[in-house]
Amino acid sequence: MLGRWGFCGPWVLVPLIVALVEDPSSRPEETMSAFSEEEFETLADWLLRRGKGVWDIIELEGFLTAIVIGPNTLAPLCWLPRVCGAGRQAFRDVDEINRLTALVMDFHNSIVLAFDASPGVFAPTFFRSKAAGNTFRIAVEWCAGFLNGMRLDPAGWEPLRHARPELLKPIELFGTRAGRCELEAGGKAEMHATWSPRIAPAVRDIHTFWLPHRRHESAAGARGAG
Repeated sequence: MLGRWGFCGPWVLVPLIVALVEDPSSRPEETMSAFSEEEFETLADWLLRRGKGVWDIIELEGFLTAIVIGPNTLAPLCWLPRVCGAGRQAFRDVDEINRLTALVMDFHNSIVLAFDASPGVFAPTFFRSKAAGNTFRIAVEWCAGFLNGMRLDPAGWEPLRHARPELLKPIELFGTRAGRCELEAGGKAEMHATWSPRIAPAVRDIHTFWLPHRRHESAAGARGAG
């Protein structure tokens, strides 16, 4: 199993997770269904109780979206420990390890399915806040998670930064401290109204940008396995 997934990073959770992660492409189609509201709430509650690493379900969605649509396929062992914790102390028992690892993988697979089925309508999940009769999207957590996902493969993302930097602009405005300072300097309400609606189209365009590369990668992998 270790040879199949490879190894990424100085994480010590390999003995705990390696036996739990299965290749999504080998799973029966009926098990790769949409992530349910109950599963979403269960995973959100657990992340919040942990309070470390990726502790927010919206941040996790952004993190996984970057992994799903990015330039290269990353083995789960590269990113699962960042979500689940780097040791057994992150869990109460083995049953919880199994349950939560499966939930995270199912959440990941639901994002894969969303882009496979209807990439043109994908929209990030944002918290919402009401003030003075208006509803505002809170995009900080999702964008921060997306950028953290990109940091797993910084060299891989460089071609996008050079060719289409404008696609990352709305994500970096909300997901970085420097970006949030820029929002404040430009008038937070006005800048928010201008830039937050641009996040979803940017994410869809990022998916489109990398799609030929990912198809080539998949084809090369298939040839290598043949």
